[in-house]
Formats: sequence, structure tokens, C-alpha cells
Amino acid sequence: MIPKEEEILDFVKKRDNLVNFSMIAGFFNIKNATVTDIIEDMQKKKLVKIKKLGGSKLVIALK
Repeated sequence: MIPKEEEILDFVKKRDNLVNFSMIAGFFNIKNATVTDIIEDMQKKKLVKIKKLGGSKLVIALK
């Protein structure tokens, strides 16, 4: 089942914004492509921002 935006925000906040796409995919048992779609929508809504760090993309909660 696809997680709600609130669930993803809670997951990110509880881990001090040190979460990448793979961690979200693993925790919610979904594919990385699904995480990408969800996070991009959340970014458009200004709920999160993405910071590239090396080959990884960190998700940072804004609210």
C-alpha cells in the first residue's frame, strides 16, 4: 500500500532529515520509482526539499 504524505513526513522528521529515497522505499515496502513520484509531488507542494549528497538524494521536511 502506498503511504500517505503525512506518514512520509513523520518518517523523515523522526530520522532528523537524514533519509534517502532507498530508506523510504525499504521502510514502506515500495519501489524507488514510487518514492520518486511521491517525493516530487510533495516537493511541488513545498512539504519537502531534495538535497543531492554524492550519489544519494536526501529528503528534508519543510513543515
